[in-house]
Amino acid sequence: MKLWSHQERALKIAKNVFALFFDMGTGKTRTALELYNQKNYKEGKTIIVAPLNVCSNWESEIAKYLNGRFKLYQCYGSSKTKKLKACKEFLETKTGFHQFLIVNTECFRSKEYLTLFKQSGAAWLIIDEAHNFKSPTSLQTKGLFEVINFCKFPFAYLLTGTPTPQGYIDLYTYMTIFGVNKESFFLWRKRHFIDKNERRRGFNGYYPDYSIAEKSKEYFNKVLAEYSLTARKDEVLDLPPLLRTNVYAELSKEQEQHYNSMKEYLFAIDKEGNELNASNLLSRTLRLQQILAGFLDKTPIPSGRIDALKYAIEQTQGEQFLIWTIFQPTYAAISEVLKDLGISHDFLTGVQSNEQRTKTMDDFQAGRIRCLIAHPRAGGVGVNLTAASYSIHYTKNFNLVDDLQCEARNYRGGSEQHKKITRIDIIAKDTIDEQITEALRQKKSVQDFILGLKETKI
Repeated sequence: MKLWSHQERALKIAKNVFALFFDMGTGKTRTALELYNQKNYKEGKTIIVAPLNVCSNWESEIAKYLNGRFKLYQCYGSSKTKKLKACKEFLETKTGFHQFLIVNTECFRSKEYLTLFKQSGAAWLIIDEAHNFKSPTSLQTKGLFEVINFCKFPFAYLLTGTPTPQGYIDLYTYMTIFGVNKESFFLWRKRHFIDKNERRRGFNGYYPDYSIAEKSKEYFNKVLAEYSLTARKDEVLDLPPLLRTNVYAELSKEQEQHYNSMKEYLFAIDKEGNELNASNLLSRTLRLQQILAGFLDKTPIPSGRIDALKYAIEQTQGEQFLIWTIFQPTYAAISEVLKDLGISHDFLTGVQSNEQRTKTMDDFQAGRIRCLIAHPRAGGVGVNLTAASYSIHYTKNFNLVDDLQCEARNYRGGSEQHKKITRIDIIAKDTIDEQITEALRQKKSVQDFILGLKETKI
């Protein structure tokens, strides 16, 4: 398959340490492997870091695109024994063919794995979904820095399909890996950013609002221009139009009662004079969403969302479609609707093995099943579901990355087979559903979303 022009450009301009800020579905995995083919003049060792549900994708992509003999070592999955064994075999094996240790992101939280990574002798580091390391104070980011500082990889590539970047303050990890920053995060933030809400400290509901200092913006942009390439889907691919529409769900009387009661509790925190932080508010909004989804503490309650789902399915006009939902208790209710309508379907969930996931996706792509019910964390990353021309977002949380990942599963390279791609959001009118949907469409930060909730009282 011929490379796209933005992939060819990456091969021409990429330094040995570089970031591919490629929108989801624009071929960042293949681009990284082509860079490996181009720059790796001798056989050697590579550590590939990826979220758990993407690791197996790297195996198939390596087999498809790598030139020469290779061997894979799997440091991912639930078995610690197998992961440690893979690391030790990778460490002990001499070169003589291309060797890849595929590691799930969470392993960087463990000193046991970090010690083995540092002893591996790897010359290459590829970090997929690198935004998972954007928090410089997290245990796994500190672990990554520890390995990088020890190994000093001659080649390091960062890949991410999230908004690039969501904010300048998210660039700390990237700039540190590029080698242009040697400061701690707090000194770096103090040097380059201003907290516009600093004077509000001590007031309930204080949220820092960091904006980059003007003198630093030009410098940051210069670094990005030198060490990264951005590929936006609407600019580099000739995709069909993406249409977005809403289907509104009526609340049952029981839903309405529970929702109003929970809403009063949600904002009672402010009335009592306690500080309301983002974590508290987000956890309580999740309870509101559960009620709107049709259950309370895992107990089903009468819901009008099912009727809205039936109407949304009618709009698919016999074509293949996806249903996204974040709540496990909704799987059975959705499945019952599909059974009643005689629609073949299957699931993509976090409890499936890699073999089950692969078979399910292959069946869907081959047209053997018409619908997939998927959780964003299981079916939203590194998954190609372009057989679907419709996606129905039955329930969703406020997580911009999850939302964009879901949308990119069937709106990516390969969706040219359809005349249009349609996204349907199921929304309960005059509820938090509307605020979440609007905030995601505007790509708002969590902070802006939280402040918006406080102002509107949903």
